[in-house]
Amino acid sequence: MERPPDFGAFSHVDDADPAALGGYLDAVGSEDAVARWKTLSFDLLEAGPGAVVVDVGCGLGDDVRALALRTAPGGRAIGVDLSASMIEEARRRSAAGTAPGGEFHVGDGATIPLDDDVADGCRCERVLQHVEDPAAVVREMARVVRPGGIVLAAEPDWGTVVIDGADPEIESALAAVAMTRVRSPAAGRSLRRLLSEAGLAEVEVIARTLVITELPRAELLLGVEGLLERAVADGVVPPARAEGWRTGLEASAAAGRLTAAITSFLAVGRTEGAPL
Repeated sequence: MERPPDFGAFSHVDDADPAALGGYLDAVGSEDAVARWKTLSFDLLEAGPGAVVVDVGCGLGDDVRALALRTAPGGRAIGVDLSASMIEEARRRSAAGTAPGGEFHVGDGATIPLDDDVADGCRCERVLQHVEDPAAVVREMARVVRPGGIVLAAEPDWGTVVIDGADPEIESALAAVAMTRVRSPAAGRSLRRLLSEAGLAEVEVIARTLVITELPRAELLLGVEGLLERAVADGVVPPARAEGWRTGLEASAAAGRLTAAITSFLAVGRTEGAPL
């Protein structure tokens, strides 16, 4: 199994290995389930021609370029990311492509470098899990959106990780380890509250459970091997027992019996007031 990078490194991309993290984003973005989730978020953002939309934590800019196509002609798709290396690569990819209207800024999601009420919609995806204060980012997202505009956030909930390797005790330990790998592992379940507390109205939440039946995909999306190694290092799972579980998991996958899963949440709300 090809191992993903340390998920916690997305909190400090430029101090880690930007190329490895970018490669991981490309791999995840190629997943059909992820692509469908993104398309749903674009639809709910109501990003049509002439709209101005912001993507917070834009990474390599793929979503900004997709939104630029949706908002053309006359619209703007703006990407913001704390990582200078990600923004540099996003600009390079955009310059080499054909999507009009995409623009990129280095900036912290908690202090978005845009004026008040400049956008019709603002989104983030798989970003709040990596920040210390998700509420501050959601408040900023609401600040840059005009009255009556849309704020949308989509996040996994690492407390929902499920792996069937026929040893529930080990699997419970792995789920507990998963809750330690990012700064805000329960961001997904908190989205309704976060948007409501930021003053958004008409908040709705959608949940989606991604079921994984192939071991390479489970490793890519959940980082199973890293979870197991951490559980062993923490003394929660004895090495011999961990090795037996790993062997059994591989046999189960080879026999077509593997089930692993994680639940993600998407929340969408409107800023108060009549549209400008």
